[in-house]
Amino acid sequence: MRRVMLTATGVVTGFGSGEQALWDGLISNRTCVAPTSAFLDGAAPVARVPDGLLAPEVERTWSMLHLAAQQILAAAPWSRVRALAPRRVGVCVGTTQGPIEQWTHDQRLLATRPGHRPALPGLAGPVHHLARMLDVTGPLACPSMACASGTAAIGLAADWLRHDRCDAVVAGGVDALSELVHAGFHRLRALDPRVPRPFDARRAGLALGEGAGLVLLEADVDDGVQLTGRGLSSDANHLTGPDPTGSGVVRAIRAALGRAGLAAGAVDVVSAHGTATVFNDLMEAKAFLQLFGDERGRTVPVSSIKGAIGHTMGAAGALEAVLCARVLREGRLPPTAGLEQQDPQIPLNVTQGRPLHAAFRVAVSTSSGFGGVNACLVFAIAGEGDDVGVLTPGR
Repeated sequence: MRRVMLTATGVVTGFGSGEQALWDGLISNRTCVAPTSAFLDGAAPVARVPDGLLAPEVERTWSMLHLAAQQILAAAPWSRVRALAPRRVGVCVGTTQGPIEQWTHDQRLLATRPGHRPALPGLAGPVHHLARMLDVTGPLACPSMACASGTAAIGLAADWLRHDRCDAVVAGGVDALSELVHAGFHRLRALDPRVPRPFDARRAGLALGEGAGLVLLEADVDDGVQLTGRGLSSDANHLTGPDPTGSGVVRAIRAALGRAGLAAGAVDVVSAHGTATVFNDLMEAKAFLQLFGDERGRTVPVSSIKGAIGHTMGAAGALEAVLCARVLREGRLPPTAGLEQQDPQIPLNVTQGRPLHAAFRVAVSTSSGFGGVNACLVFAIAGEGDDVGVLTPGR
């Protein structure tokens, strides 16, 4: 089994373009969630990518993905990938909606012009566009697994590399804000009318966001952060509600740790799904306490980025992958924006107010989505004097 290394990133969020913009916003405990007039009257705030970053004449999903891909192309490791045969480089990007602006436009036209032909090839249109932009012809996939799509896409890409289907993959997730999804979450009463407050006693719902997160994964190179395991599960509890016991999340994490050859005790830090809804945050707390045990579960550092950039849906897990790699490299865990009064029913060690400094070596990222899907990724970095190879899956 080959080692899978995360060697470059491409990021677009409400904080701006690039990994550094995201990191600066997170580490300073800021939020880009703000009121909007784009959707319903009195709509809940959202985290919108600044319009000036995107080409106004290009569909928003495509534009964000294109901007993130340009960062991958400009990264130093891409010169190594460029030397590979195009068929040995894949693309795997998850999404919940695909090119939603164009889809909405097409639906309105179809209502008045039955013969209208949609302009884009459906959900996977941006992924095909990305493969052409990168000039690669390897494996291509567009997983759509609700808000676990980005995590699932990176996990699938890692499997391609481990099983020698290709030598490099650009993977991640993308989603744009839309009136359709905003109205749906509004009807579910899942939106906080103020700002999201993950794990807070007063949390009242999430804030929707948008963005694109891409990672370059390479097999058997000597730089980067290692992606050691991935896991998937389905709790089949409810169309929109998680299993309140957290058992689905536990199964996904255990599957990922099993592939990584690691015990739960090896985990140093958790990037939680942390949506700030009443049910999700309590469910995750129960899951982590089951996984780590009651005593250690209260001490493992936990963080959520959704109070800062909103819930970016299909991009959420991909942006958390970027975060995990940065946390392992820097030894700093950003605080959880919006958290002020931690819920006493959530006895976790959630970062609050300021970054946490520690020598993190193993990070876990979790994602959960409608339909009961749960996904997990495990990242690891060699310690001082260690060979990265000691973290080879199966050890």
